[in-house]
Amino acid sequence: MSRRKTLPSIAKPFAHVHRTLATLGFTQSSAPTGVVYELSFRDPSSSRIYPFRLYARTQDNGLTHINLNEASFAGKGEIPAAIAGAADEILVDIADYMDTGSFQTSSQPAQSPMNGRMASNEAEVKRLGRSMANMRTSAQVRESGMSPDPLQ
Repeated sequence: MSRRKTLPSIAKPFAHVHRTLATLGFTQSSAPTGVVYELSFRDPSSSRIYPFRLYARTQDNGLTHINLNEASFAGKGEIPAAIAGAADEILVDIADYMDTGSFQTSSQPAQSPMNGRMASNEAEVKRLGRSMANMRTSAQVRESGMSPDPLQ
């Protein structure tokens, strides 16, 4: 997989790295030198799965370090151009999200529920459901050559 430009090396708090990668669909597993995050790409024409891996290491200062240029597909063999392109887009998205994302988590205590914030009545819930049913998924947006919305 060849990238047109060099991607950054990222050092952020573990919670921020983990939350961002988990939101993008990566799963976490342990490795001898740190943590491995894996995202599986499926080729629709052959139904073959291509696992894509990022390696994270904890630095002496407590930050989690990811070198996006070390990201690679597991195993040997030819990677279809569409799959490699999708992986490159994900890496660019990760760099953007890590750079612009907030490090602080704003959580409400469990004693103060946030009911009624999305929809105030049943008719509004039904209307929101119909509009959500017509929205394209991130995968469909990527297939059309566009970038999906940033993390919400």
